[in-house]
Amino acid sequence: MMRRTDRFFATSGSGVPKIIGILNLTDDSFSDGGAYRTVEGAVAHAEEMLSSGADAIDIGAESTRPGAAAQPVQTEIERLVPVIRSLRERQPDCVICVDTRKAAVAEAVLDAGADVINDVSGLQFDPDMAQVIAKYDAGLVLMHMRGTPETMQNEENLLYQDLIGEINSFFEKQIDLAVGAGIRRDRITLDPGVGFAKTVTANWQLVRDAEQFRKHGLPLYYGISRKSFLGREKKPCERDFATAGVLAYLTEKKVEFVRVHEPGAAEDAMRAFAAAMNGGYVK
Repeated sequence: MMRRTDRFFATSGSGVPKIIGILNLTDDSFSDGGAYRTVEGAVAHAEEMLSSGADAIDIGAESTRPGAAAQPVQTEIERLVPVIRSLRERQPDCVICVDTRKAAVAEAVLDAGADVINDVSGLQFDPDMAQVIAKYDAGLVLMHMRGTPETMQNEENLLYQDLIGEINSFFEKQIDLAVGAGIRRDRITLDPGVGFAKTVTANWQLVRDAEQFRKHGLPLYYGISRKSFLGREKKPCERDFATAGVLAYLTEKKVEFVRVHEPGAAEDAMRAFAAAMNGGYVK
C-alpha cells in the first residue's frame, strides 16, 4: 500500500491541482481565526473539507498573517496534537500537513501522525527543523519569506532587485540544505510565498510567472486563498470569487498544489476551467 506521504506527492493525473484544505486553530488568523476552538469542531470541519474535495488538510496553530506575534511552542503543541490524533483516528488515510516553523512542534505533530511540514520560514527560523523532518521521512513545503510574520511587511523586506531570481536563489540554497539534512528531494514542494514579504504587485507577478519556478524540477504549492491582494476593500470571506479566478489561472499553469479555505468551490472552479480547456473532458 502506498504511504500517505507518497500519495500526497504523486501526480494527480486529473489535470487540476491537488487541494489542500485550511484548518486554522488560532484565535487571530486573518480569515477564520477562532472558528474552530474545540477538537470536535476542528475535526468535523476537516472531515467536511475532505468530503467536499480536499486531498489533504493543512492545520495551523500559529497565525502567520502580517504583524502576527509568535506563539509559544507548548501552545502550538497543545492546540495541534489532540486534533491530529483525533483526525488520524477517524480518518486514517487522510494526509495531514502542519503549518509550523518550530522543530519541537514538528517533532510533536509528526509523532502524533502528521505527514508533511509546511514551514513558512523555508527552514530559516529553526536550525533543527530539517533534521526533524528527515528523521520522520516526512514531506516538506518549502516557502519563501523574508523576516517573520511580525516584520515581513516592513519596507526593507519588500524591496527586490529581481523578485523571481532572488526567490529562485533562495529555493536553490534551501533545497540543498534540506537534502543535505536527509530530506528526500522527491518529498519537497516549493511555495513562492504569496503574501509573505511581498507587495500587491509582487504577489500578482508570482501568480503570473509561476512557470519560472520550474527550474528546480519540483512541484509547486500556492496559497492564495482569500488573501488581501485579491481585494483589500473586501472582507476575507468576500474574496472567494477572486480566489476562484486565480485558481483557474494556476490550473492552466499546471501548479500541483493549492491551499484553500473552500475546497468544494475550488474544485468546481478548477475542474470547470480544465473542462473548458479540454473540450469538456476532465479525468
